[in-house]
Amino acid sequence: MDPISLMTAATAAFNGIKKAVEIGREVQDVYSELSKWASAAGNLQAFINQKKTKKPGIFESIGFNKSETAEAFDVYAAQVQIREMEGEIYHMFLYGALNHLGLEGYREFIQLRKKVREDREALIKEQMRRRELFFYYAFWGSMLFLAIMVAIWSVGEFFNLGREAGKW
Repeated sequence: MDPISLMTAATAAFNGIKKAVEIGREVQDVYSELSKWASAAGNLQAFINQKKTKKPGIFESIGFNKSETAEAFDVYAAQVQIREMEGEIYHMFLYGALNHLGLEGYREFIQLRKKVREDREALIKEQMRRRELFFYYAFWGSMLFLAIMVAIWSVGEFFNLGREAGKW
């Protein structure tokens, strides 16, 4: 997805949070809206991070849909928008609908977000490590199987040559 549609989704979710707060919905509804916003903001942040680290394949043709200026503005606008929204959510924790949680609630929220991010990164690294081990063992297992098959074939050929020569 492009950053504009991701920003639109994040903005829509954030506006849902504001409406839930304005009309005085229950805290559970506000949390539900916060969860939708966090998901949209996470997708947007993942897009920004992916743009920084994604490298094309060796045989993949390189083409760009936008100029570097347009792409830089899109990424910058997304970063600013996320920052502003997070600032407003911080304000909600201190003075708004979530003020009963206070600064400690906001800190706990940030800490939980950090822990979830670290757990996900650890899970991804573990999966990559397991995948590398799988391919490592599959390669060497195939090589061992091939070597055994070549050895069996060689011994069979050796005995066939001996039988044809009349020595066995």
